[in-house]
Amino acid sequence: MTSQLAERAQPGAISNPNTFAEYLTFVFKENSNNDDVKEIFAKIQVIEKSIAQKDLTAQLSLTIGISNHGWSKVFPDIQAPALLHDFIEMKDGERHFPSTPGDVFIMIKSERMDLNFQAAKYIAATLQPVATLIEDIQGFKYLDNRDMIDFVDGTENPKDEARYNAVLVADDSDIHQGGSYLTVQRYVDRQGLWDKQATEYQEQVIGRTKLDDIELDDDVKPAWAHNNKSKVIIDDQEIKMLRQNRPFGNAMEHGTMFVGFAASPEILDISLKQMIYADDNGDYDRLLDFVDAKTGTHYFIPSQTLMNTFAD
Repeated sequence: MTSQLAERAQPGAISNPNTFAEYLTFVFKENSNNDDVKEIFAKIQVIEKSIAQKDLTAQLSLTIGISNHGWSKVFPDIQAPALLHDFIEMKDGERHFPSTPGDVFIMIKSERMDLNFQAAKYIAATLQPVATLIEDIQGFKYLDNRDMIDFVDGTENPKDEARYNAVLVADDSDIHQGGSYLTVQRYVDRQGLWDKQATEYQEQVIGRTKLDDIELDDDVKPAWAHNNKSKVIIDDQEIKMLRQNRPFGNAMEHGTMFVGFAASPEILDISLKQMIYADDNGDYDRLLDFVDAKTGTHYFIPSQTLMNTFAD
């Protein structure tokens, strides 16, 4: 069953992150109509194929997500996925996960930054009549898959069949099977404050060693470590997600694009709630002392089966 779902998935949703990524967020214009949107989405798939053919070794792919707010504009005749909902703002103390606009999210990834940019340029121009591009973030692989605070990111991503089980929807109407739920947040690092911390404390915050990327033993890892608080345990079983995170930015401002895929948005919501809200012991994810979330939006990644209907 999982292999059949994988055949229906958008390839970029279940593949590993590439060296370069570009993340585009669009909001529909009030006067846009459904027929125009359908025609434009058909053109976007042509853009992907045309640019990908320029260098097959670059592995260029587009992954397209639609939010709850944008669904009726893209798919007016198809009921939304059963669990699709808006991202709910979260606050606790000085910690804040905002809920921000976004109707369409497009992740472009490949081994060539120039091809990503060319695809983004054409996609933005193609969508311009019906939607406004409100954010364009370019991500990249940093060193050996480290984030900008110098710890390895995405270490615990599931692989192969376990990935398909974690990411792909099986319990919904046929047209949505092989789709996935996605949460996107853009985090900005408080680099100066982070750099003042001793390496030992940084390792406690993350829950892994900095140099060798080895998980700390349970007897020394604090309850408030990031890899404790972000982990989802249901009925004594860890429920995985796929993170296609990438660092972004420059020496002035930088951070991480959190790009999390799961078979249910509940998994993503649970993880974020555990991170931001202090538990009965006052523990929350201490990484949030050193990063600020600037955006937050839920999307559904339609199956490729559904996306192919635009070409009809």
